[in-house]
Amino acid sequence: MSFYTMAIIGIAPFGSLLAGFLAKTIGTPATIFTGGLACLAGSLFFLRKLPEMKSRVRPVYEKIGIIPEVAEGIQTATEPGQRY
Repeated sequence: MSFYTMAIIGIAPFGSLLAGFLAKTIGTPATIFTGGLACLAGSLFFLRKLPEMKSRVRPVYEKIGIIPEVAEGIQTATEPGQRY
């Protein structure tokens, strides 16, 4: 968890610097639009890779025996009317 936190917190200032540079160069609206396009492209890339990731992860889940727990958690999370 510490490596994840360090990576996210450590890289955030670079994103802010890039956004500031782009806003100064191409303007704020274009920067926001470009950021939105980047998010959309990343989402589509992830969506395209999702079946491959599922096929690689499922055997690991089966090997360590957590498929029933995952299914139960998904069922509990998607039950209508549940408040957490």
